[in-house]
Amino acid sequence: MGVGYSLRTAALKRGKNFNKLGAVAQWVHATNMLEEMRNDVKTMMSWKAKTITNIRDTAELAVMKYTYDPDMKIDYYSAKDPRTSDGKTMKFYPHKNYGNTPINTNYSVVHVPTNVYDQSPDVLNAIKWSGELNTVFRNNLAYDSSLIYQFFGSATGFLRLYPAIKWRAPVGPDMYDCRMRPWYIQGAASAKDIVILLDGSGSMTGLRKEIARNVVLNILETLSDNDFVTILRFSENVKSVVPCFENTLVQATEENLREFRELLKDLDTVNIANFTLGLISAFELLQKVAKSNEGSQCNQAIMLITDGAPYTYEKIFAQYNWPNIPVRVFTYLIGREVTDMDEVQWMACQNRGYYTHVTTLAEVREQVQKYIPVMSRPVVLSGDHPIVWSSVYADVTDVKLSDWLWQEREREVKMRLNQKSRAKRQKEDQSVLQYYPDGNVSLMERYMAPNFDFAATEPETPRRQLPKKYQPNASAPYRAVQLLITVATPVFDRRNFSNVTERIRSSKNIWIERTKEMRVANILGVAGTDVPIREIIKLTPPHRLGVNGYSFVVTNNGFVLYHPDLRPLFQDMLKPEYNQVDMAELELVDDDKLGPREFDETLFETKNSTINRRIGWKKLPIKLHIDGMRRVVTRRNSYYHGPIENTPYSLVIALPEPYGQYRLSAQIEVKRRTENLQQYFKDDKWRVHPDWVYCESKTKEGDPIMTPEDIIRKFIHEAENLQNFKWKSQSTSPPVNDAPLCDKHLVQSLVFDAKATDVDVKKCEKPALPNQYDPLGLLLALLPSDQMMGMHGIVTTFVATRSGLLRFDDHRTEEEKGNSTERPFYETHTRATDELFYRRAVDFYYFNEMAFVFAVPFDAGTKNASLVTASQAIFIGNGSQKAPAAVVGVQLKHSAFVERFFNITGTCMSKCKYKCTDKQMDCFLIDNNGFVVVSEVHEHTGKFFGEIDNVLFDSLVQGNIFRRIRMYDYQAICIDLIIPSGPASFLRSPLRHLKNIVYWIWSKIVMYFVQTNVLPWFSDHVVEASDYYEDEQGNDGKAARQNKTRARPCDKEFTLYEMRPTDTWGQTKGVIPNCSSIEDCDKNYIVQMVPYTNLMMLVTYSEECSCDNSSLTETNTQPLELEEVIYDEDERCYRMRNGTLRKLPEPCVHHHPEEGSLGQQCGLGSFLRASIYLVVGALLLRLL
Repeated sequence: MGVGYSLRTAALKRGKNFNKLGAVAQWVHATNMLEEMRNDVKTMMSWKAKTITNIRDTAELAVMKYTYDPDMKIDYYSAKDPRTSDGKTMKFYPHKNYGNTPINTNYSVVHVPTNVYDQSPDVLNAIKWSGELNTVFRNNLAYDSSLIYQFFGSATGFLRLYPAIKWRAPVGPDMYDCRMRPWYIQGAASAKDIVILLDGSGSMTGLRKEIARNVVLNILETLSDNDFVTILRFSENVKSVVPCFENTLVQATEENLREFRELLKDLDTVNIANFTLGLISAFELLQKVAKSNEGSQCNQAIMLITDGAPYTYEKIFAQYNWPNIPVRVFTYLIGREVTDMDEVQWMACQNRGYYTHVTTLAEVREQVQKYIPVMSRPVVLSGDHPIVWSSVYADVTDVKLSDWLWQEREREVKMRLNQKSRAKRQKEDQSVLQYYPDGNVSLMERYMAPNFDFAATEPETPRRQLPKKYQPNASAPYRAVQLLITVATPVFDRRNFSNVTERIRSSKNIWIERTKEMRVANILGVAGTDVPIREIIKLTPPHRLGVNGYSFVVTNNGFVLYHPDLRPLFQDMLKPEYNQVDMAELELVDDDKLGPREFDETLFETKNSTINRRIGWKKLPIKLHIDGMRRVVTRRNSYYHGPIENTPYSLVIALPEPYGQYRLSAQIEVKRRTENLQQYFKDDKWRVHPDWVYCESKTKEGDPIMTPEDIIRKFIHEAENLQNFKWKSQSTSPPVNDAPLCDKHLVQSLVFDAKATDVDVKKCEKPALPNQYDPLGLLLALLPSDQMMGMHGIVTTFVATRSGLLRFDDHRTEEEKGNSTERPFYETHTRATDELFYRRAVDFYYFNEMAFVFAVPFDAGTKNASLVTASQAIFIGNGSQKAPAAVVGVQLKHSAFVERFFNITGTCMSKCKYKCTDKQMDCFLIDNNGFVVVSEVHEHTGKFFGEIDNVLFDSLVQGNIFRRIRMYDYQAICIDLIIPSGPASFLRSPLRHLKNIVYWIWSKIVMYFVQTNVLPWFSDHVVEASDYYEDEQGNDGKAARQNKTRARPCDKEFTLYEMRPTDTWGQTKGVIPNCSSIEDCDKNYIVQMVPYTNLMMLVTYSEECSCDNSSLTETNTQPLELEEVIYDEDERCYRMRNGTLRKLPEPCVHHHPEEGSLGQQCGLGSFLRASIYLVVGALLLRLL
């Protein structure tokens, strides 16, 4: 079409400009690039490690100089309410580095958990001496301005956080306790293998059973993916709580922990506890794991949860654990009225463990975490301070999807649905959408709706339009939530001796307290700082990786820290397993033989090499979904990987073949000032990538927020006048100057691109057209530019370049701009190489170098004013040595595009025999993924063609025009409908059944007389209980009940389609027999590729009859809906038991020879102590 010719002319002009200015394609040495990136990340991480060592050293010196005050009273800034006792309120200012969160860099704040008494002398004294950390916090920030939060988590429970912020209230109660966070637990102690022995005897019932279950749940909460665990329930025999995990320890992943939590809900308590069998089973299992090199190969522990033990079972410990004591024993005595306390305490004290007595649900959390300081004793005694790096996690205020949270959301939705129903019944003169400000009904509301068909609905389908606040950024999924890693180190009490108060029982069975000096190995807490994932991404810049290239980081467990396809959110909630997504679950190998959870051997070799910290590279054919899982792209990627030293991470970069091996070498030296560079940035018709760092400088709280374009303008101005900037360079320390620090390669490439693209499209010469173009197209190409713009409904023309530059022209009238309700293209598509139009155009270049890639929105059929986007890639170079430089494109009105199409197809040199507007003829333009761009029926626009005529589309697949590609989503969420349980039958004797029959007959006789003599024959009055004071009558007068649902992680599969290269098919004709259910009718069709586009024209014709789709329901073509993958129990069990490839974490400190000198610091429990004065007084009164 004429539009394409004119755009092609502009593209050629800009391509000539790149060549004229000296741009050349150069081969990229990917291994060297990986090495540079690894070193940059290593250096950055060493700065963060230095930060926490400063905090650690300052804290250890501060406590050495501090004198404990048992009567301490102190004012401090609380994170929950940052005011002192005199009412002085702290002021906060937004800061760019903290996501514009209001902060105060002059102070730190203290967060005390809800379950910790904030006026306890131990807590107040620790808060007092930790105030010395404010100075080192500020010094660290001055040294490294890229730092965000620094903190010290105290063993007493509080968190000192810098800079000061006001704690954001979470959903529900504030249960945050720094001692239960992964960074604290991993920093305090090495990895561990744990066997939880749960007493299942008949005495463990009622409240004791609930306390025990909560103890187990809180122990599970302290585990990370470096730990291994199992739960054994023992009474007369020993059984694994999860049958699948019988006789093994499993990695403490969220999937496995969820399995434990589910089956803990329904435990029976019967018979008598066989401690002998339970302890032997636990010890033998741990020995088996240690000998077979399974598990963590580090700390080992047994957690015994019981309401009492009759004996000490000394022989068992002597046989399996003494004298070296490789297994620590921690005991939790459950309940108030317990008698066998000494035996349970003895087990812990004689096996380097700890004993606690848990009497109420409220103290469970506090008592459980007491095992962590004991696990840390070998680390403290060693004197070494390991630097520990956590797995990825989200900001603490981001809400994680759980059953409780889902139920809360359901309750909120139910209230809105009830309000909506009541509003309808009252016939209020307003729209029911008032309850939905964004005009959309949420996903949860659809599932809760009465009579909703769950079987036919995909819970997390990306084809459904979500409310704006839930819509992810497809070009940068990790931006949807603030992802972090933490570097942490333990803080020790260097005082080797301390006055310890112990409680002993005298010969007269009276508890006596005495104080003595003892050797101690106490951990004061853990120091840490957060490292945003964006800091790593900044050091693996996308402009160096090139379009469709990307990086990701893999942990020692094979999980990714970040990845372009990592999708941590479901609606606005974190997915339960968002931080345990395996590398193999994201890189899908293009092999039709592989089913769900079947991974390519070469991919596994690459993963194994990456985890084991080797340097190497592999090539793999991959398939990846784009555009919200609606489209698929297949290509070959080259993967280069290597370790990040002094961390458990490895860096991987993926480069597409073949263009990923070349980069455009084209820059303009800024400091030479040979020309006025500001002329290329003179107007407001350009944007730069908002996420790329062109220049950065130190920022302070309260500094004004500048747009990326303002930063570039400021840089260009200062570069030409002041030279007040420096180029970034590799350094062993953070930059200390206040002058802007700029990326030389990126900035000078941007200036080059700005000059090369400074072209007026209207002044482009007329194209030289080859002979095969149609005369009408030639006429349109020769029309004056302004006239052509109006005729073809052109809205925007643009060019985006490899440096992140977007130039555009808005061709709408002022009236059209004022009437538009949607944001223009140049405000929503500013990410250049990350945008879908750019990535698709570059990929399609090797399908057809001259082609424009056309696309319409998927909801275009529901709108009257949709736009068509067309884009084409510009490559620079010769032969196979080419590099993508830019993409040019246009947006035009879909209505004008459709009109132009039907005008052309209805124009012939003589009278047309057939026209697309004929009743028996249907014409379509379909893109390379099977979506309709043009149809006579407007509602078809944007739809997948298989949804319109699935039999015909299946014929195109069978004719090798389209390729069917099976895709898998291993990060999916499924929503189950909860079926309300009703009265169930019990196993009863025949006599009981006979008794029930007699009762039933008697009740029927009584009810007959009651209804005939007292009540009317029919009664419509029904009483229902409801959580809300609402009448839930539907429009038909019948009670409408909302569905109850439950969200859970799952795997899903779906089918996408990609057009095959045109050299495998030409003009194709075919016949669909019996296309009508009413009459004998055949449908003829012909398919032809539209030259220089990604579109194919499909024409169907049925002679003197009318086809329909009523008989086309049974086909082999799968709809574009996600379906859950159902695994058999054996396959699921095998996967959970065996986990994935992993490398043992380092270091491991689980034993120290001096630990025996600590004595029996093995814990007390909750106890009640009578006042001696009250006892004596009572006796005197008795005597009187």
